[in-house]
Amino acid sequence: MTSGSIITAKIDTWARDSFELLDYDATDITKTTIKSKTSCYMVRTDNCPFFIENPFTEEFSKLKFLSRIQSFDNYFSISPITSINEKKLEREQYEKLWLVVKSMKNKSGINGYFLGEGDVIRIGRCKFRVKDLKNTVENGMENFSLCDMLSGNDDDSEELPHNETTRSFILPCRICLSEVYFPENPLISPCKCGGTMKYIHLKCLQQCLMSKLTTKSSDCVLSFSWKKLGCDLCKKTYPYKLNLQGKTIELLDIPKPPGQYIILEALCKDKSSQKGLHVIHMGNKTCVKIGRAQECELRITDISVSRNHAKINFIGGNFYLEDSGSKFGTLVQIKRPVLIEENKDIRIQSGRSLISYNLKLPWTLIPSCFRTSSSLFDGTLTNKNIPILPFNTGIPLSVSDQFKLLAYAGMPIRLNEKCKQNNNILHEHNELGANSSYEMEDNESVGSVEEVEIANAEEAEEEEAQCEDTNRFEVTAFNS
Repeated sequence: MTSGSIITAKIDTWARDSFELLDYDATDITKTTIKSKTSCYMVRTDNCPFFIENPFTEEFSKLKFLSRIQSFDNYFSISPITSINEKKLEREQYEKLWLVVKSMKNKSGINGYFLGEGDVIRIGRCKFRVKDLKNTVENGMENFSLCDMLSGNDDDSEELPHNETTRSFILPCRICLSEVYFPENPLISPCKCGGTMKYIHLKCLQQCLMSKLTTKSSDCVLSFSWKKLGCDLCKKTYPYKLNLQGKTIELLDIPKPPGQYIILEALCKDKSSQKGLHVIHMGNKTCVKIGRAQECELRITDISVSRNHAKINFIGGNFYLEDSGSKFGTLVQIKRPVLIEENKDIRIQSGRSLISYNLKLPWTLIPSCFRTSSSLFDGTLTNKNIPILPFNTGIPLSVSDQFKLLAYAGMPIRLNEKCKQNNNILHEHNELGANSSYEMEDNESVGSVEEVEIANAEEAEEEEAQCEDTNRFEVTAFNS
């Protein structure tokens, strides 16, 4: 589709190819300026980016796809590209899109990017997802400490008193070696182990998993880290939620703090990497520094992270991510279409290319007050019915689910609010340390529940009696 408007892209491409990083202080930069009036693709061969309308007319295998440009009503939108004509591209054929936070300001003049739940941010080469946030200010936070969040779990270690519901099983718990169990603390079989290692008390399993979490705390940041949590014998990954006789039980319970907070979930390349959660509490502070330096509240020791890399500000009841002059930049992943507005430049990093987009509308004698323009919320949709919404307004850029985006656009779509009502930080995890923190696009958090076997003393006694009767019959038949 041809438009009267012109989109201009000024591109700086770094000569080195290093973990999709771009050195903002580098001098070996190739500068390119390209323009287009039509819908097209931005691709790159070596260090030369250019627009192309039909990618199948060139040597397709040599192209690296950077973005999709779509034209409509004298405007343009930019969106990431993972497929062409319903043909899925291989991962090495395209680059992800990242919004550059450096030098950003919103309409109110506040520096930084307005964070929303679900946004994926990149600090150097370290990626984090905004798992949850709460901007409600509460009073009485002066004496609150994040370490108090974990003290409430100590009561679970107390043994339940013996009463009429106490039963004894033929096989013991493999942790405490006790055959006694209660309805509140049953013997369960959460993995593939058998024999005397088959059963374990629910409370024993929960305490064992909590002991595997590594915690670090400061005045306003509480960090948890762990590797894949599973059975040490059969190596089965434990599910996060269990179905015990119709009741859902969460194996790990880390309560959410009171007041305003934001929770960052560290994303990892594969299932074997270390996972992490960072709870940032803004009850007593309005700014948290992120970087490699010792004085940073959220310390990241990766070499691609600058000493003072970025900071999260709490201003006017909202969270803003601001870059602090870092070497490799502070970025927000783009997973939905972004509208290019007139007189509002947008800078996007795609691999080792930094792209500055600018839109110039066609000149007209009609005064602006008489021009017809489409609102950002008037239901204008791209293909696949994904609405084009503004950015840096609190609407997450890293969410591509059309129902969530339609809800942001004002459509009457009901979203699942169970996770918001649940007080457990890890509520959306499925397999511990394997699912929600896994970076792959097709491995997002899901809320499935796994049903596990529960030890039953009455059934065990009946089976034992049947075995005794069978053995007695076989001996009698043999003697006859």
